[in-house]
Amino acid sequence: MIESRLLKSALLVAAASALRPQRLQTPQREPSAPQWANAAPQTLEVVAKQCLKTACACMAAANIIALPSAALATPASDGRALVEETVDLLERYYYDGAARRRPEWLAARDTFGTAAEKNPGGAVRIRGEALKALGADKYTRLLDPAGYAAVARFDILGVGLILSPGADGRAKVVSPPLPGSSAAKSGAVKQGDIVDTLNGVKTAGLSSFELLEVIDKSEDKKVATFGVVSDGAAAPRPLALKRDIPDIADPIGRTLYDDANRLGYVRLREFNARSGERLAEALADLERQGATRYVLDLRGNPGGAFQSAITAASLFLNEGTPVVTVVERVDAQNADRERKETFKAKPPSTLAFSRNQAHDVELWLDGGSASASEIFSGALRDNCAAVVAGDRSYGKGKIQAVFGLADSSGLVVTVAQYLTPAGTAIQGVGIAPDVKIPGPSVPFGPLPLPSAAAFDRDFATVASTCAKPKVTN
Repeated sequence: MIESRLLKSALLVAAASALRPQRLQTPQREPSAPQWANAAPQTLEVVAKQCLKTACACMAAANIIALPSAALATPASDGRALVEETVDLLERYYYDGAARRRPEWLAARDTFGTAAEKNPGGAVRIRGEALKALGADKYTRLLDPAGYAAVARFDILGVGLILSPGADGRAKVVSPPLPGSSAAKSGAVKQGDIVDTLNGVKTAGLSSFELLEVIDKSEDKKVATFGVVSDGAAAPRPLALKRDIPDIADPIGRTLYDDANRLGYVRLREFNARSGERLAEALADLERQGATRYVLDLRGNPGGAFQSAITAASLFLNEGTPVVTVVERVDAQNADRERKETFKAKPPSTLAFSRNQAHDVELWLDGGSASASEIFSGALRDNCAAVVAGDRSYGKGKIQAVFGLADSSGLVVTVAQYLTPAGTAIQGVGIAPDVKIPGPSVPFGPLPLPSAAAFDRDFATVASTCAKPKVTN
């Protein structure tokens, strides 16, 4: 069981989601014909819809666009509270201890709280100044109510509740139910309530990812059941809420089979709740056609669900093999105390390959491959299960959580980072390819699949120098 405090703390952790950065929205070349990515600027609404489409276990993406905060009519008594609420969340969850030792930050609660109390009409602006005093990374930011609503309504539970652990370890409703959600419409659950059970499963001691698995494994996809404890009641009361979860896109873009080279090609566009199952189906179909070599094209794949990357990696790795390590704070009072939690390959529900059949893998990456794509690629490369070809990936190795604030705005906070199985941090660095992809001189022309000889040469070269990381408990 995952014992991480932080991973228990925010059900809406952006476990590894990153939407395509604008500067990386370039045409993608596929083996048969060119394909152009949408170059139109992404609004927050587009970002939110993409996060939904990838079924990410999150609401915070690398590229959330914070719209200007709207001026709110704030009573003097609430001006300080608005600032202190944000300061407290940042102090508790922001992952960088050095930033929280900055003199400007140490004085932020009093300096900006007092300023907001004196000028309540400017409290929203002052709250933003308090955030600047932290010197946080570019992913940590405030969202105005419209911006927060555009992202927050796509919660993974689908009922409009944001959960965080209470003092006793059980899940707690930490923000008002999202407007228009089934939780808000019911009027039966409010901020501060304890969620004792989720779909009949006790929430005490469960990590955020385990809570998501409870939802994912439920046979009833339309309704979630809760055991809610309100106002110190002795026993939980049952509550059933309708889930608003739309259809999830097929993550497989296309497949090809090259009979002459016994090579199969799979275009994986994103990591969503269907990625593991659909990838297994595609690979199994190519194997039945005769493939022993496989190209997985992750170019332009912006990532998606953290869990889906682990599930997909498990198709290629033995059970218990390290996939990714999450590094986080575990002590709100000790800025430098960290915990490393390693997530390992699990038995796949659908087998992609026959156990007695060789299968060599080459991964195609580019600057638009980010987040969950990098988790997946790092896991296979570090465990000597694949060759990485193409260009350096984007380098999104931080994890964000989104918190609702009292004035219906939101706060996106970087809460952790992840490492590849070899212990490599990829934030801002990315994954470097082992080999380049030979392509035509025409910038966006068709990209040929490698010959069997070239594929085998590259795989053998990398395999001969690869050292698998040690597996630890």
